[in-house]
Amino acid sequence: MIDDAAWRTAKERFPVGSRLRGTVSEKRPFGFFLDLPEGPGVVAVVDAISYLPHGSPVPSEEWPAPGDGLEATVAAHAEHNRQIKLRVTPRETS
Repeated sequence: MIDDAAWRTAKERFPVGSRLRGTVSEKRPFGFFLDLPEGPGVVAVVDAISYLPHGSPVPSEEWPAPGDGLEATVAAHAEHNRQIKLRVTPRETS
């Protein structure tokens, strides 16, 4: 988990509603993580229910693979675990 100062900086750099680009670093059953070039050390996650590239959920087999680039929108800042929560909708994929 990142320290207080780094977390404050991450929330300022990635405000809710902003769009960003990252690289998928790891897939898990609940979603996947992105590495953010502008936020090293920041944990950014796309939950399965927030990955809606065509407007509805897709099976995990169709999620991007590690190494794939992805555009997303910051949906929330999760204070309890200091994660940037992301969503992918048709807007990000068009």
